[in-house]
Amino acid sequence: MSAEAKLDFAVLLASSVHDMKNSIALIMHQINQLPPQSSDSGVDVGHLQLEANRLNNSLIQLMMLYKVENQQYQSLPDEHYLDEFIEDVVLMNQPTLEPWGIEIEQQVDPELCWTFDKNLVVGVLGNIVTNVIRYARSKVLIQVRERDGNLSLVVEDDGPGYPEQMLGELQKCRMGVDFGSGSTGFGLYFSVLVAEHHRQGDRYGQVRLSNGGQLGGGCFELILP
Repeated sequence: MSAEAKLDFAVLLASSVHDMKNSIALIMHQINQLPPQSSDSGVDVGHLQLEANRLNNSLIQLMMLYKVENQQYQSLPDEHYLDEFIEDVVLMNQPTLEPWGIEIEQQVDPELCWTFDKNLVVGVLGNIVTNVIRYARSKVLIQVRERDGNLSLVVEDDGPGYPEQMLGELQKCRMGVDFGSGSTGFGLYFSVLVAEHHRQGDRYGQVRLSNGGQLGGGCFELILP
């Protein structure tokens, strides 16, 4: 396939993603108007919200990756107070969490302020919070702190934790398909690229996965210089 054909396909894909995202936004709005699940309807509204959110997050990530790869993304790093930032992330995801009975707790120093690209980091955290709903039993914790001159954003859950082979620092996360779970690893791939997009001199962001923490389950950590 010629380079021109590949480019045309990329442009076509980006245009299609944009159209799909508009459709998903309309679907999500309609889902949010539905009443909770009842014995009369048999509709699991919480599950519909979760899957619609996951699809919406994937489309947003695809658009951002396309723009970054084609040097069309304008990075907008700015200073943000982390307590306000995390509160916004929680509020954005609350409609998805509530039907599953999952409590989300925040541990953030109200004085902590950091410079980063808000849109990219919201994309990472929103994707992680949406995904942990499938594994958390009843609680999710978002913990933010300064550590060793870096900003550490940790999303923990009280589920079974990450598989052993996924633990540690993720470097150039490979795109692959797990035919058992249907997972492509795309969300983690996006997270690593966002982390590496944040640089200070010779230091750059990282993503680490571990198990344990305060809730005993999986711990996703985004580290920004």
